[in-house]
Amino acid sequence: MLTGVSAGRVFTAALGEPGQQFPAQPSTTAHQSGDWYRVSGTVLAVPFAASAHRILVPTDAGVVLVDPTAAGVALTPTPSASGSPEFAVTMDEAVGELLGAGEEAVQTLYRIATASIGAVADGLVSGAVDLTAAHVGSREQFGKPLATFQAVSQQIADAYVTSRTLHVAALSASWRVSEGLDAQSDLDVMAYWIAQEVPATMQVLHHLHGGLGVDVTYPLHRYYSTAKDLARLLGGASQRLDLVGARCSSI
Repeated sequence: MLTGVSAGRVFTAALGEPGQQFPAQPSTTAHQSGDWYRVSGTVLAVPFAASAHRILVPTDAGVVLVDPTAAGVALTPTPSASGSPEFAVTMDEAVGELLGAGEEAVQTLYRIATASIGAVADGLVSGAVDLTAAHVGSREQFGKPLATFQAVSQQIADAYVTSRTLHVAALSASWRVSEGLDAQSDLDVMAYWIAQEVPATMQVLHHLHGGLGVDVTYPLHRYYSTAKDLARLLGGASQRLDLVGARCSSI
């Protein structure tokens, strides 16, 4: 399946359906037809679907590999904050190959996808904090670097705490997934932190840049817009808090 990935072949995953990201019981259906499966349903916000070799689609039968160019597959471009290509994908008896059967295959896909999003968000926030620290350390106001003002130093310190907390959460979650350990609590906490804290932290970093932060020739807006896309891809803070709360109440 991975032949050609090193040369640029793209695989993507369909993590959302209308009304819910990471549905525990996907409404997308798949039934066996000879050696293949026929897939029907609609999935949303699929990154790079048009250029993907295959889309990993969670279904009621498990995870099915669907060719985005196959008969019965329709792609509709949808907006993203960063401008990265996303698509709503509608499948009507589209032919696919079963990658993994059952609910556990779907949950495995979700765990790997969530850990991967966490790794990207970790680097994203770290890079934005470094960019902002360099700016406030070199930009002067009233004859002094911005970083020497107490309000500025407190805000960049808070952003650093958010970044380091996310790093610990992402590292722990990814390690547990890679080792085959129960990682769900770590993933839920990490995903909530991304959805709740990362967009707010990006707003602070924008504020510390002043007008430069919204200049399209300056890279900070790319960090911020990508962070918003990741938070949305995870389902948002409310959904993630519900999952953390449900896990805590079941202990």
